[in-house]
Amino acid sequence: MKKRIKIQGFLIFLAVVMLAAFHKYLLPGPDGSIAKIILDLIGLTLFLSGYFLRMAARGYKAQLNPDGKTLVTKGPYALTRNPMYLGTLLVGLGIIILILRWWWGSLIFLIIYLSIYIPQIRIEEKKLRDFFGGSFGDYCKNTPRFFPGIRSLMRLDSGIKFQLSWAKPELPSFLTAAAFVFLIKIWALLGK
Repeated sequence: MKKRIKIQGFLIFLAVVMLAAFHKYLLPGPDGSIAKIILDLIGLTLFLSGYFLRMAARGYKAQLNPDGKTLVTKGPYALTRNPMYLGTLLVGLGIIILILRWWWGSLIFLIIYLSIYIPQIRIEEKKLRDFFGGSFGDYCKNTPRFFPGIRSLMRLDSGIKFQLSWAKPELPSFLTAAAFVFLIKIWALLGK
């Protein structure tokens, strides 16, 4: 098992234990204020957008690179060189906003996320540069590493196509995360 996945699993386990032990202090109580409703909508939008991006990126990669020997530069890969990692970031931020609604929770998540994924991206880019050579270098010049820029958004002329079959590999993760968020929200409502 990859070291990164073990670290992520441990951090998720630790977060769940902390949430269970300190739920009265960490979880916001029921409050129908407009600010909390807006935060919930932002969190939900980030969560769903992140999963959509992950599904589309995985689908494009599977369709255009079935043998692992083709450099994928279309769809989400025209926006960013790492759309699956960007999707993971959006999902994580969405969950943090939905559950905690605290800015510092997002900041802690972002620091941990970047400390795991920046080294991973560098390792993967070195392998891609070694394998694809100049074509990967050209791709890097035109496509941002992580956050889509104006130029990459302008190149996306026909949008990102999506096929329902692409959702299947991400579905277990999506349903687990959605159920987790839903149960925590119910727990917060009933526990206060």
